[in-house]
Amino acid sequence: MAASHVENYAPCFLIKVKDTELRHGVSVDVLSVSVTDNADRADSFTFSMRDRHPEPGRLFAGGEKLQWMDSDTFDEGNKVEIHMGYVDNMKLMLLGEITAMSPNFPSSGQPTLNVQGYSLFHRLQRTRIRKPFKASKDSDIVCEIAATMNLKAKADDTSAEHPMVSPQGETYASFLRQRAERIGYEIVVKKDTLYFQRPQYIDNPSAALILEWGKNLISFSPRLSTYNAVTKVTARGPQTSQGRGKKPLVGTAQTGDVRVRMGTETGQEFSRKRFGEHHDLIEDHNITSAKEAKEMSLGQLERQAMSYITGRGSCNGNPDLMARMVIELKGLGRRFSGKYYITSATHTISTSGYRTDFEVKRNAR
Repeated sequence: MAASHVENYAPCFLIKVKDTELRHGVSVDVLSVSVTDNADRADSFTFSMRDRHPEPGRLFAGGEKLQWMDSDTFDEGNKVEIHMGYVDNMKLMLLGEITAMSPNFPSSGQPTLNVQGYSLFHRLQRTRIRKPFKASKDSDIVCEIAATMNLKAKADDTSAEHPMVSPQGETYASFLRQRAERIGYEIVVKKDTLYFQRPQYIDNPSAALILEWGKNLISFSPRLSTYNAVTKVTARGPQTSQGRGKKPLVGTAQTGDVRVRMGTETGQEFSRKRFGEHHDLIEDHNITSAKEAKEMSLGQLERQAMSYITGRGSCNGNPDLMARMVIELKGLGRRFSGKYYITSATHTISTSGYRTDFEVKRNAR
């Protein structure tokens, strides 16, 4: 496990758009840059520019041509690379495309331009499905969609085969999110790769970074809640498939089945002890086997378990802190110290320096 030590050199960023490179400390027109990395939705970026007259040394005059607003550098759809960090530790944070711009013409002073965009996941929200898939397994369907969208694919194998998967008019994004949530998976696009996987804390439960309040953890605000905590989940397939001699298409997961505990007692165990059993029944006509029903019930149980403790925090800018990783928070007392799974991390470099804000969750205390 690596300690969360980042050399506090001057913050550094590099923005690449078409043939233009905007560097921290060199391209003085950049006022701030921010990237949000997410575990289960499109990543996003925004950066703010000070606009000016295109000719060096000319003062801005209202109505004349502007260097950035009137160029094609920030045209919608242009690809953007954003690197952030420090001089000796700068990483590619996002590969995306421009989707919006917001200029501001103040009553006095120079105009500014705010450029916004998303990771390539946003393209999945623009394309609707018009025909059935050739593949029958969710993981193979993901690879089929990725190839259609000119993306690479990294999908955990799903064993269940479905005879016909034919959504009518759904976008790729909504369809994939539905298939992922159904079995407790995450669906994201990082750089040029489409991921369809189990939450990474299941396969990589060790903390990659340590943050301690009063040292490199600036602030942290958690919330613990057992309201409506589900202690048992049963997934049941169509009754018509349970003919004579066939096993019922039913799978059940309980609190003891949780694969990774981020503490000594899960919220579901505590809730069952204090408030009794809370059983959730899911009926899904797409279930084709008892094994799939079991996997589905476990995925739903674990997804709900991770809402036990949620929180928001901030720390000194750290380019190694990203969504879909486990961190350890210290100095927060026995109840709230421990491992957390990052669901979102926002990196911002501005005149105030470099700061990382994050959102986390965990299933135990």
